[in-house]
Amino acid sequence: MIECGGLEMAWVVRPPEAVKSGEVFSVTYSVTAQDFFYQWAVENHIFTHSSIVNAEAARRFCEHHDCPSNWKDADGENCCIHHANIHSCPLGYMTSESICGPWIPDDGKIFTHTISTSGKMTQTNWTAKVVLLHAGLTSLIAHIRVGRMQVALEAKSTVLPAVVCGDGVCEEAELCSTCPADCGECPMTPATKLAIGLPLSLLCLCFILTAVWLRYQKQKLLWDESWLIDFSTIKQDQEARMTMGSIMSVPVGNSDSNTSCITALSSCTGQPGNRKILFTCTGIYDGRTVAIKRIHTKTFSLSKTIRQEVKQVRELDHPNLCKFIGGCVEAPNVAIVTEYCPKGSLNDVLLNDEIPLNWGFRFSFATDIARGMSYLHQHRICHGRLKSLNCVLDDRWVCKITDYGLRMYRRDDGAEPLSTYQQRLLEVYMPPEFHNSSMEPTLAGDVFSYSIILLEIATRSDPVPAEESNLECAWCPPLPELISSKADNTCPCPADYVELIRRCRSHNPAHRPTFEQIRKFVHRINPVKVSPVDMMMNLMEKYSKHLEVLVAERTQDLMHEKQKTDRLLYSMLPKQVADDLRQGKPLQAQSYVSATVFFSDIVGFTQLSSTSTPYQVVDFLNKLYTTFDDIIDNYDVYKVETIGDAYMVVSGVPQENGILHASEIASMALDLVGVCRTFRIPHKPNMQLQIRAGIHSGPVVAGVVGTKMPRYCLFGDTVNTASRMESTSLALKIQCSSSAFYLLEEIGGYVLECRGMLQVKGKGDMVTYWLAGKKVSLVARDVSPDTKTTKHVTMETEKEMEKERELYSSMPGFLNDDLLLDPA
Repeated sequence: MIECGGLEMAWVVRPPEAVKSGEVFSVTYSVTAQDFFYQWAVENHIFTHSSIVNAEAARRFCEHHDCPSNWKDADGENCCIHHANIHSCPLGYMTSESICGPWIPDDGKIFTHTISTSGKMTQTNWTAKVVLLHAGLTSLIAHIRVGRMQVALEAKSTVLPAVVCGDGVCEEAELCSTCPADCGECPMTPATKLAIGLPLSLLCLCFILTAVWLRYQKQKLLWDESWLIDFSTIKQDQEARMTMGSIMSVPVGNSDSNTSCITALSSCTGQPGNRKILFTCTGIYDGRTVAIKRIHTKTFSLSKTIRQEVKQVRELDHPNLCKFIGGCVEAPNVAIVTEYCPKGSLNDVLLNDEIPLNWGFRFSFATDIARGMSYLHQHRICHGRLKSLNCVLDDRWVCKITDYGLRMYRRDDGAEPLSTYQQRLLEVYMPPEFHNSSMEPTLAGDVFSYSIILLEIATRSDPVPAEESNLECAWCPPLPELISSKADNTCPCPADYVELIRRCRSHNPAHRPTFEQIRKFVHRINPVKVSPVDMMMNLMEKYSKHLEVLVAERTQDLMHEKQKTDRLLYSMLPKQVADDLRQGKPLQAQSYVSATVFFSDIVGFTQLSSTSTPYQVVDFLNKLYTTFDDIIDNYDVYKVETIGDAYMVVSGVPQENGILHASEIASMALDLVGVCRTFRIPHKPNMQLQIRAGIHSGPVVAGVVGTKMPRYCLFGDTVNTASRMESTSLALKIQCSSSAFYLLEEIGGYVLECRGMLQVKGKGDMVTYWLAGKKVSLVARDVSPDTKTTKHVTMETEKEMEKERELYSSMPGFLNDDLLLDPA
């Protein structure tokens, strides 16, 4: 630490004693000023600023005066510490001992300071990043300027030379592992050699063992006898044999096609007859149904050739080949056991007219056979017996080829002599190059047999012509008109299909295509490139959508009928009661604290009935009560029943509405009485219809009575009293009881006149009132907190008021507002 007149400098983070050339490091030093420094600086004229005349001004200048943002603009006039940096001087380049500063040595390279900074005295700590390049002892000086005074603090560091990899010199600090370019590659250690050699050795060993194992498995498969089946372990399945096997006989009928043999393969068929075809024998082995091909021989020897054939067949795996399951080699029960396909042979399906086959299915059969035969030919296996009887269909309608391979296995088959039909069938499928020689089966021969199957698929006819017909005449490619003769069975590409048949039937075997070419050709001309299962699913989907449409239509009809039934039911019973009754819920009678009941009947109805026919009475009552029903729809009321000429209505039941039931019944009663003034009896138009009405308010009990034609009935003294109000009323008058009167008075808006004391049967003396009318300009007040609606009758214009007055003027007891308000 140094001190100059109270200004102190000290290292906070000293330079390292040793550092590599080019390595960056930081140093930190502190600058502090004692209190007496500022007085000393003023006395020695350290500060050049004119405003600094005393120690206090010097303190303010150093501790509070901001320096310029750029240190290059800082000087003694505007900044306290206006220059602070680190000088570095390699001492090996110094020619004379002096304080290190900016200087130029003999080699011309300039050594100078780090980036300068400036700031206040209160900053205290100053940090700078230093990079030393020249090796050797270097002097580092922390340098600051305060006014005219400069202060420096020195430290020394040894700069070590940096190791440079790639200069071609292997230095002491360089190793083969860190700098192989200078020192060369390190020699491989024994551990490394072991780590590399051991996996390679294991890999080679595994490869050799795998090859040996595969060869062993191949030889093992040859001598593997797991495919041998004891014939006694196969259970005979008579039911499956009769129901799931191929047909036993194929009926042949007269042909109805063209007479030319060129146009149809069935054109040369003769008289009907039965052509016997043995069905496939089936059995149960290992829990599944299998097909059994019996080999009729007295002796059988399991030779190496047969084992090689079995090995070759067992290795085959293709979805269009019937899987070989095993064989029986003990005479006389020598047999070949293969996968069983329950749909029968392709010949069975094509000759069964009850099975509809569109061309999507037919192309699928042709494609499946081509795929299976292409797979066989790729493995250099000739079928030699390819025909529609050897092409079978599984439960997914996939066509599979059977009876392939195992020629030596079948060679000793000493079956019964072939029938005429079987002999002619063999001749039909035999290629022309085989007729005069006993050649071995060839790939081209299978292609010729495939052309006969294509003819069967196209015509769905028996491949064997009539016995008296010429074999060469009977089988010729069908023309397009044959395939498109029926609209439902139209071939989508007849010309291409016929061309394929002709190429496969070429007399020159070299001109016949391979099955791989056939497969691609059939795929190209097939417009429906989906599997039979997908086609059936599409048909089922279309049928399902059709059913959905039908169900939707029937459901819509059912909903309409249900709506009609609901409307009829809801017109007979309240909705909630009808819903509970329909759901089978027990119906309990319900009591209501307050309700208003309305009764009315026709004055003189007995005399009117006596002078009218029953039809006229029914027609008259129907017209009247239909009019009444239309009116009560405008009010919160429920029609209980009509008995003869009696009409009963209630409000507040089954939906409670506070005390508004009285106003609902009163307004409705005024409308019903008013409409009777203009109502005309159909068969007596000149006779004035007169009704009398009565209303009463009180508690009632409501419930459904009976299960046959159930009725929603009201019980209680309120009903009886309402009936007495009606029976003691007068024509075109509405009589109400005291309870109804008080409710109407509380609601307001109605004109009621006291009739006086009245002797009522069963009730004694009662004070009754006449309901004369209501004021149309008044507004009904909602006086009950549980009321649902408030009735507003507002006249918007004077013209509407006039129309309303004219309408209500026909009602009994209607009074004009002007008269009510007139004090006279």
